[in-house]
Amino acid sequence: MIRKEDIRIPIIVLVAGLISLVVFHSWFSSFIGEDDWKGPTPVPETLNNVYVWPKGLDYLGNPKKESIDPFRQKVIEDYKKYMEKRRTKYKDWKLKNR
Repeated sequence: MIRKEDIRIPIIVLVAGLISLVVFHSWFSSFIGEDDWKGPTPVPETLNNVYVWPKGLDYLGNPKKESIDPFRQKVIEDYKKYMEKRRTKYKDWKLKNR
């Protein structure tokens, strides 16, 4: 069983933490004026797109290979065939269920 004395300290710490959070939030937010909030967000002149890599390099910075090993090439071709079959079945189903 939990006694009142055991739970009193965590409640005091929680209340003190909430009060300090409110005080610090109001203190820090007072540094920003209303005009700063109303103004538009500045847009940088150049946007750095982290998803664009130099040509010939993969996302880790390693040079891309010119050829793929036969097993992976077969997997890619099989996947393309499977997706084409799936696409045609969907088109047929869509035409049938209009």
